[in-house]
Amino acid sequence: EDTTFIVVDKPPMLPTQPEPSNYEECCPGCVNTLLGPFKTIAGDDVVRPLICHRVDSCVGGCVVLSKDGNGQKVFSNLQRERKIKKLYLAVTTEPVPLGMHVHWMWGDLNARGTMGGTPCQFVSHTPPESRKKAKAWIRCVLEVVKCEPISISKSDKHNYDPGTKQHYQSTIRLVTGRKHQVRAQLASLGCPLIRDTLYEPIAGMTLDNLVDEYAEERMDEAMQQVRVPREAIGLQAHAILFAGVRAKARTPWWAE
Repeated sequence: EDTTFIVVDKPPMLPTQPEPSNYEECCPGCVNTLLGPFKTIAGDDVVRPLICHRVDSCVGGCVVLSKDGNGQKVFSNLQRERKIKKLYLAVTTEPVPLGMHVHWMWGDLNARGTMGGTPCQFVSHTPPESRKKAKAWIRCVLEVVKCEPISISKSDKHNYDPGTKQHYQSTIRLVTGRKHQVRAQLASLGCPLIRDTLYEPIAGMTLDNLVDEYAEERMDEAMQQVRVPREAIGLQAHAILFAGVRAKARTPWWAE
């Protein structure tokens, strides 16, 4: 915590964004109840901290809140100027290719608050054919810095059964921040996150591969199987660095 921002390590399955049905049981509500009260730099009471960015409910890790609207605006500007560094830890049962990955998401589906359509985000590995067509797409960029084999033990703390499969932990630098970006991009590479029931069924499927009826049927069948995760998935917002603020999350659930 500093004069403007509060950074917390959100536990998985706690919603980041408040809704009418969970105004208190969400990240800002719990932060206010458990860590408050807060005061602004001017000494005014903070009624409720404001969310600066979103982390999916099934993902744990660093979440930034602001004590006032000005801090929220500053953070938004830093994001737009790409002056915020975000590191994620991801666990898969397939090794993730190292390096920079540039994919494309359909813009309308990526809009926050969009109703209807698919619950998951599909990506294309092929860039739009022209600048005009590119306006309908959103560029997604991340860098896989490291990918190494790990062992996951059975534990009463997480109830995940690793079986006999080899698991891999990747360190990912997020360059752009899109809805479900890490989950969608890794799944498109054939490396879905463990426990991610929303993207595991569509692993390896991309929009640019819908070249015939058979491919479309396969995708339709996969879409019948997607489900919103009901437990923590293999992803953590591990660290964040911005405007002199540096924060790091605790050990992720799969390593406890």
